Amino acid sequence: MTKIMIVEDEAGLRQGLEINLRMENYETVQAADGEEAIRLFHADQPDLVLLDLMLPKKSGFEVLDHIRKYSRAPVILLTARGQETDKVRGLRGGADDYVTKPFGLQELFARIDAVMRRSEATVAAKVICEDDLIKLDPSTREASARNQKLKLSPKEFDLLMYLFRNKERVVPRDELLSRVWNYRVDLNLNSRTVDTHVTRLRRKLQKAVGTDAAVIVAVAKIGYRYLGDASSAA
Repeated sequence: MTKIMIVEDEAGLRQGLEINLRMENYETVQAADGEEAIRLFHADQPDLVLLDLMLPKKSGFEVLDHIRKYSRAPVILLTARGQETDKVRGLRGGADDYVTKPFGLQELFARIDAVMRRSEATVAAKVICEDDLIKLDPSTREASARNQKLKLSPKEFDLLMYLFRNKERVVPRDELLSRVWNYRVDLNLNSRTVDTHVTRLRRKLQKAVGTDAAVIVAVAKIGYRYLGDASSAA
């Protein structure tokens, strides 16, 4: 689950953002001033930061400078200022985007989604995922299992990649709909889309591997987990 740190000294706005982000299935961390933001950033290692510029103790610019010394985690600036110079300074300082108060929640969610997709795409394009069973190359979108090339649809490739990168846990269907299909959970979409794609993916993997081992297992009423090479030892 994506973790977002909200850095905002106005308690009402900070708490309101937390409630709405949690409703969108994000995990949240709150900080009310610049010093707390820096401390919690290192302690909680959020995936994205919503950062107000006008903060007590340390300004948003100081927090941004500190974050960029240690991390490339996406940062979206929250500011009531209309001056172009502040926005330019923040973007040149390493921020990924900004919204000006007051802002609509749907606009903020859209910006979060866009920034996260760009961030994940940048990282994904450089990292080949492999274990003793499969190899996935995001730059060429080629996949193989036991050195046998897999013919996967674009969505099957994305699904296998996401399950692989989250192999340590069970991934809920709602999360797969959100992160692989870019569907919003509140659209009440049918999870059969996920089940159908997983079934096809399983068949292709099992055909390539030449075994009935459960490479991807279903967890009742929750979602799916990639076992990979561990399945052959079961």
